[in-house]
Amino acid sequence: MVSTPKAPKAPDPTQTAAAQTATNVDTAIANAGLSHTNQYTPDGSLEYKVTGYQTMTDQNGKTYKLPTYSAYQTYSPENQAIYDQTQQTQLGLARLANDQTAKVSGILGSNVDLSAGSVDKYVNDHWQSGFNNQWDRDQASLEQSLADKGIAMGSAAYDNAMRDFTTRKQAASDQYLGDMYSNAQNSILTERNQPLNEISALMSGSQVHQPNYVNTPTTQLPTVDQAGLINENFNQKMGIYNQQLAQSNAAMGGLFGLGGTLLGGWAKSDRRLKQDIKRVGTLENGLPVYAFRYKEGGPMQLGLMSDDVREIHPDAVFEHADGFDRVDYERAVA
Repeated sequence: MVSTPKAPKAPDPTQTAAAQTATNVDTAIANAGLSHTNQYTPDGSLEYKVTGYQTMTDQNGKTYKLPTYSAYQTYSPENQAIYDQTQQTQLGLARLANDQTAKVSGILGSNVDLSAGSVDKYVNDHWQSGFNNQWDRDQASLEQSLADKGIAMGSAAYDNAMRDFTTRKQAASDQYLGDMYSNAQNSILTERNQPLNEISALMSGSQVHQPNYVNTPTTQLPTVDQAGLINENFNQKMGIYNQQLAQSNAAMGGLFGLGGTLLGGWAKSDRRLKQDIKRVGTLENGLPVYAFRYKEGGPMQLGLMSDDVREIHPDAVFEHADGFDRVDYERAVA
């Protein structure tokens, strides 16, 4: 009697998946150990060390113990000394800039006086004496020349020569004062802006630098198709979210930084001063955000309107002496 053969039993997909997962985990651990290669150079070293473990549980409930690594960067003694000195220099610049803030505050608290009287006084204080001294020497030279020629004081020839000299001196004085008037205005503005420029330079030299992280070696644990699809879907959603978040941060970053960069946090926010106004967003406190240009000129900017702010934070709005509203952005966005 011939018996009918039985079909072989199909492999258990759960056991197959579990075995594959275990193999993948072992491979990943081995790859991680091989990837974290220590580096030693004349400038310093980079070492990887196992500093702990984390557990992973697969879909079947099996737990795996995975090592975690930390990267340790060390400068050479010479580079460490340079780094320490650089940090001290930047800290010193930052402190110096902070010490100068009171001086800058006092300067900004006073208006620039470019009135005719102020400019004339500046010219007289800084340049007029040099001009007068030169013409005094020229007059003395002329008088000596006339005397050498036998032309006596009070004679017609003497009076004509001195009259001509006086006319030329007056013309030169008028020309000189006209030229120096513009120079004086520029000098007054330069003297006012110089402390501000110095503070700006100090702040530029004391910027905080981001740490230089190394590119950490990574290993990828293969996943089943379902996990891949889920991860792909998640990545697509994260991509859309990150894009929207980047656009929002770009729009709102200029607004929230505006109050800190303006003197005292007050900004010209009267709607009457602006044009090309277009609403582009809303703050969490309900205030509309607009893109606009100032009528006086300049690039497109982001900001608030004083009439909107007055409804929510009236204490953040005040009417300037020029009749237009100013807004304290720090209070307005609170």
